[in-house]
Formats: sequence, C-alpha cells, structure tokens
Amino acid sequence: MKRDIFYFSFILFLLLLFGFFYVRKYSPLNDALLEYKEENKTLVSIVNDLKSNMESVDTLAKEEKASYLIQDIKDMVEGIEVELEREEISITLPCKKMFPPGSVELSDEGQETLLRIANILKEMPDRDIQIEGHTDNMAISGSLKDEYPTNWDLSAKRAVNVVKFLISKVDIEPSRLAAVAFGEYRPLASNDTEEGRNKNRRIVIDVLPE
Repeated sequence: MKRDIFYFSFILFLLLLFGFFYVRKYSPLNDALLEYKEENKTLVSIVNDLKSNMESVDTLAKEEKASYLIQDIKDMVEGIEVELEREEISITLPCKKMFPPGSVELSDEGQETLLRIANILKEMPDRDIQIEGHTDNMAISGSLKDEYPTNWDLSAKRAVNVVKFLISKVDIEPSRLAAVAFGEYRPLASNDTEEGRNKNRRIVIDVLPE
C-alpha cells in the first residue's frame, strides 16, 4: 500500500515537474507563435491593400492612356464618334464615310479613315478588336439584293471587308479581329427620317479591354 502511494506521489511529482518546465519553456514559445500569427495576418492585409492600390493605379493609367488615344483619333478623323466605357473604346464610323452608296466595297475615304485609325490601334497590341456592321431598316434593293437579300447579309459583308482591310493593309493580327453583324436591330435613332437612317447605317470598331 505504501509502495503504491509512493509510486503515485512520484508520478504526480513528475507531472508537476513536467508542467513547470513546460510552462516555463514552451508557454513563451506559444505566445510568440500567436504573436507571429497576428503579425502575419497584418502583413497579409497590408499586401492585399498594396495589390488593390496597384490595380487601381494600373486601371487609372490604362484609362488615362485610352483617353489620350481617343483624343488622337478625334483629332485625326473628322465626323466620327469615339466613346470610352470601362476601358473599352468604341469608334463609330458612318457608312456614308466608309462605302459608296449601294456598295459593300470600301471607298477611298473609308480606306484612308481606317489607315488613320489603324495607327492608333497599333498602339494597343494586346487588345482584341470587334468590327460591328449596322444598317437601317430599309429593304435591300437594286443590284445588291441578289447577293445580299437581307440587312443581316449586308452588314456582315461590310464588317468582314473592314476586317480584311485591317489584316491586308494594316498588318493587324487576324487573331485579334472579329466581324459581327447586327443588321437593322440595334438602331441609334428612328428609321422614320433620313437623318436617323444615316445614323443607323454605321461601322463600329470596338477595342475591347485587356
């Protein structure tokens, strides 16, 4: 019985001794680890804030550059509209500037216009470019009707011809370009007046965000 009490007391002593040394040696280490974790959380928060600030600065720089490019386009080509929305640049070209009446082939003025704009497009080599074809709601007539029976066909062909010109004459990478036809279905103005129909017949060059 006494031996059992002795063993029990001895084990209890060892546990107390272990507890004493653990508290003395490892408790500060545990406190240091907790402090390190808190510091690490603070560092992660600081890094995330810096990344967010850098992204904001980068976005502002891109928008500022785009604003300058828009002004350059306006200065180079008269009679077109240029808009910037969320880094996307949209250049609206009236069809009367781009194509002879009743034609899908680019006019001399249209080619010159594209050459001027292309100098700006080359300054944004990492951006894709979408060419949109739009028409009014008037039915196709004359010699075009057999080959282009609908405004879908007409707007598609004009958009494709712009794409081909940018590839063959301006050396823009084909992988950056896409032709899209909207026909008469995205009008800017009423088709009840000649002025409105002129606005609706257009080519739009969309320079997409990176």
